[in-house]
Amino acid sequence: MIPSTLPRRIAAFLLQSAISIAPRDTLDWGHAMLAELHHVQGNWAALLWSLGSAGVLAKHALLSMIFPSRNRPTIPAGGDLFSKEGPLRKPAIAITAACVIASLLFFVAPVFRQAFGVSLLQWQVVFKTDYFRLSPELQSIMKKAEQGHDAEALAFVALRHPQSSEGARLADEAVRLDPNLIWVYAIVAVRGFSLPEIDRWVPALERFDPQNALPHLLTAEKIDINQVLRDNVPHRTEDKPPAWQSAMAAAFESAKLDTYSSQRKALDRRVLIRYHIGDPELIADDAWVYGLPSYGVSDAYRYAELVLRSAQVHEAQGDTKAASEKYLAIARFGKLLSPYVNAWFCKRTQQAYTRLAALAAKSRRPEEAAFYAFLADQERQTEAAESSSRYRRFSRNQVARWDADLARRSGAVMLLSSTLLFATLFAVFLRSKSLRLSSLRPGRIAIALGVSSSAAFFVSSVVLRLSYQPYAEILHHFIRDGDETGLTNLSDFLGHAYAPIGSGWLTPRQDYSSYFWFAVIVLCALGLLVAVLRYFQARPRANATT
Repeated sequence: MIPSTLPRRIAAFLLQSAISIAPRDTLDWGHAMLAELHHVQGNWAALLWSLGSAGVLAKHALLSMIFPSRNRPTIPAGGDLFSKEGPLRKPAIAITAACVIASLLFFVAPVFRQAFGVSLLQWQVVFKTDYFRLSPELQSIMKKAEQGHDAEALAFVALRHPQSSEGARLADEAVRLDPNLIWVYAIVAVRGFSLPEIDRWVPALERFDPQNALPHLLTAEKIDINQVLRDNVPHRTEDKPPAWQSAMAAAFESAKLDTYSSQRKALDRRVLIRYHIGDPELIADDAWVYGLPSYGVSDAYRYAELVLRSAQVHEAQGDTKAASEKYLAIARFGKLLSPYVNAWFCKRTQQAYTRLAALAAKSRRPEEAAFYAFLADQERQTEAAESSSRYRRFSRNQVARWDADLARRSGAVMLLSSTLLFATLFAVFLRSKSLRLSSLRPGRIAIALGVSSSAAFFVSSVVLRLSYQPYAEILHHFIRDGDETGLTNLSDFLGHAYAPIGSGWLTPRQDYSSYFWFAVIVLCALGLLVAVLRYFQARPRANATT
């Protein structure tokens, strides 16, 4: 329970602190406000009174730094700035303590702890050595799920387990507990393409979802992997084994291509709510993955080449109906692919539409020919747009890229400034040979380092909180309402947050421009710090009494 007199004590402390930094021409007014505080009725009313008065004094102190008065004593020059303590020590220590306390209060909020964790993702790439180790949070979920026989939680961990064999074991256990989760096999198989369980899973997936092309793509990929392991990769598509061609033919004849992303998001949301999870990595951990097997797009591209050749043979033989069916099969499969994946396949669909337009023109169907020509032109434009950018999806999201850049640099500044602050405090305690605060006598350099590092820690904390706020809202809306509209932005944000600073991993030009503005901000902060130090040294000490 809060003591009834605490607000009034806080009010007096605020006014005394404000008077200690106030200019000389406002000291009388400040002391009058401090005396008037005793006559304000109500403790909370007194706190509000002191907040307003302290705000006015702080404003005058800031204005006096920017526009110094003519009757102010001359500012010492040269080495005196860092050679004497003078009236600078107490205000500087107060500023340092206030910045540190305010920065630490940020960590009370779970959202800020999430933001700080995101800012440290870049260091995982640099310092993480064991990529096959399950995170502590997932370990806790797995343990609880196994004890409670929670099939959905087991599937949640299986979809994210860094060890494909362990993920397969958890997937089997989840399906045993709940056969409706058999679609989990497809996602685990995409992540672990060399799993021996795939031979058992694919027939089960075909029975579960017979119109889906994904199980056939998994079969084709497994054949590709076996050829690579045996060092027997054919150079021509025609030399692919019949089993591969049969699997790809079945994929092209399928009515849909479902990667089960909607089922996965629904399961994720239920598990997140059930176990009170708020880690954005566990929600948008597939920023670079489109849900298809790693060989899926290349297999489709190569098989489409075979279909085109077969269609051209039929066309040369005068069997336009069979040729049109094969061309349409290529175009239909291209439409099954997601927009981002289809950009890699659009050359084949463009060729198919071009040939369909030519066949329609020969058959004197001008409207149909114009329609297919229009579709071919659209595919050509898509291919040109894709070739202009290597990472099309990420390069177009400028907002997520800059927010991630701010988060990365804010986290780095927080680490650097906290290290500098601890080193400075250690040096002061070591020099004073005492842990009593009253016996500490920091020098000018120690004060400057303490104020600058604590201020940098506070400012970077504010920037990190603001840059992460939109993505915290996306996460919150997804967990609470199932709103998926912002998950793509969250994935893009995390994808850029993984890039180490200065690595040029994603966009080297961005690194150079951000370095420039970061240097400008640092220089401005140093200039402000020097102005504050010189101001506090120049003004006389104000003794505030209650």
